Amino acid sequence: MIGIIGAMSVEIDGLVAVMDERETISCGAYKYELGKIYGKEVVVCRCGIGKVFSATATALMIEKFSPDAVINIGVAGGAKPLCQGDIVVSKRTVQHDYDGTADGLKMGQVHGFDSQYFECDEILVNAISKVIDELGYPYKVGTVATGDCFVSDNKKSAYIASTFDANAFDMESGAINQVCVVQKVPFVALRAISDNGDDSAMKSFYEFVTEAATRSINIITKYIQTL
Repeated sequence: MIGIIGAMSVEIDGLVAVMDERETISCGAYKYELGKIYGKEVVVCRCGIGKVFSATATALMIEKFSPDAVINIGVAGGAKPLCQGDIVVSKRTVQHDYDGTADGLKMGQVHGFDSQYFECDEILVNAISKVIDELGYPYKVGTVATGDCFVSDNKKSAYIASTFDANAFDMESGAINQVCVVQKVPFVALRAISDNGDDSAMKSFYEFVTEAATRSINIITKYIQTL
């Protein structure tokens, strides 16, 4: 079974719509859609925006449904020169707002871990990249930086990009990845760029979010078909 998590309805609705044998199971405030896509078992969840929502939804998904892998799909801000519609596949994630520097850690390094970065599953990264190649979307394999803020400022986006070598900024991937690392579940994030995290980011986001989300859904659907 493949677990798929998106923060917003627009990021998962197209995926849920093509599921066969669908069943909804509620776990507290979260709803998990179980079913099949191209005959493959999947569980899909809209987690809500931010690190706490996404981490909680991931922990529950792993506990209740034991997925073989977890994939986070959706949209994100992208570091220039990435453009709207480009795809970022996470080789690793980092939580750019985690600050343990007063305790001797590097910026972004979570207590209990040796690095700022949480690595993603290489097999998943390569498989998703191959699918994107076949679809012909422009993409980059790189770092996704996560924090509990919508990056909409030129200075902030430049700082995150340069400090963490980040290609995309979102609010969930790093938290989901941390849970998956702790629970030893393979993980990758697949993010379609909706804006550049600059002063016009909010306007760009709302203008392009549906199209960007559709691209990530197309990719994950085709990936499932190849399994």
